[in-house]
Amino acid sequence: MRVLMVTRGVVPISPRAGGSELVAYQLARALAQSGQEVVLVSDVTYPEFYAAPRLTFRPVGSRTLRLVQKLPGGFFRWIIEHLLGNLSAARAARRILAVDPDFDLVHVHGPLAALRISRFAEVPVVYTEHDATPWICRYRRWWERVIRKLIYRAVNVRALKRADRVATVFDSLRTELVERFRIPNERVTTIVNGTDVDVFNPYRPGTSLVREQHGFGRYILFVGRLTSRKAPDLLLRALVDTPGVNCAFVGDGPMRRKLEQLAGELELTDRVAFLGNVPPAELGRVYTDADFTVLPSVSEGMPLAVIESMACGTPVLTTRVAGAANLIDDWETGFLVKPDDLGQLEMAIRFLWGDAELREEMGKKARRKAIREYVWPGVASQYLVLYGSIVDSARARTKHEVVEGVPSLLA
Repeated sequence: MRVLMVTRGVVPISPRAGGSELVAYQLARALAQSGQEVVLVSDVTYPEFYAAPRLTFRPVGSRTLRLVQKLPGGFFRWIIEHLLGNLSAARAARRILAVDPDFDLVHVHGPLAALRISRFAEVPVVYTEHDATPWICRYRRWWERVIRKLIYRAVNVRALKRADRVATVFDSLRTELVERFRIPNERVTTIVNGTDVDVFNPYRPGTSLVREQHGFGRYILFVGRLTSRKAPDLLLRALVDTPGVNCAFVGDGPMRRKLEQLAGELELTDRVAFLGNVPPAELGRVYTDADFTVLPSVSEGMPLAVIESMACGTPVLTTRVAGAANLIDDWETGFLVKPDDLGQLEMAIRFLWGDAELREEMGKKARRKAIREYVWPGVASQYLVLYGSIVDSARARTKHEVVEGVPSLLA
């Protein structure tokens, strides 16, 4: 099978890439390893992510997008980046299909790109919806919620209705799309994200750079973009009333400078470390050495940080929001708390920090669940079943149209 895989085009595939870019890459690689031929539309800037056998890259290459990414970070830059990235990715896909139309299907990971491609592609289009709808998330600014709802209706919903098939990354999102937006039940399926257990596992030798560079004997861990919806500032404030707890922040983003300043104001400088983006080979060790991972987001899809932490045998404390809540079995593989609730977050951190036996038991269960449900070969096999049904239906429809047209041609 030949698959044209199209990312959102927002950022190159690298350690700083968003979840959907990394999902597209990992899925493309797993499909290629299973014998499919995959062309992935994405820029790539990190050697570990370069093409493998049967997997090739085609660049997005938007000069305008690169200029926009030099602007100050924030919500409105996010909007412009996604607009330009999706349009650029769709344009690159159109160029590819114009000279090489012999693909079985196109699999798109950005809503506007999916909407555009569905208008010119002559093969089936699969769209994976990575984002939770604004109706099942919380936001810290009322006007952001309003804008996100308008964008979702104008772009995402139209893409959902035009794509031949839709995959959602957690089941409550599938239910939301079917019930709220009347997407036909038979056209929507749930296929979760996965993780690379060769990279993320508890058996990597050595000591993490958190211990080597910052001397933390014990620490908790935040992994993700430093943006408002991930609420890293709430985690910093929770550390004030959890004395003795050290925290490492992995990731970068528009809030980093403010967070570093806030850490100073709260007198936490000696208890926190901002590591920036960490290569996957090192990140696995960072997860493993942590007591537990904390993700206090107010809005999420299906966060890879949770799955990666689980695969490393490290329990997760996260908020009861959208896809994050679908990943964690409360009191079994981690804790779930109310989003944007400082008191609950502080209480859960203190409780989990103080119970080594519970952490160890949770970590073992989390690891077993990750291996059972969230490995890429298994995820790729589910997509292959989906692809096969779509391609078979398209071929049957084409054959039927040809047969129906024969009498009129003979007449």
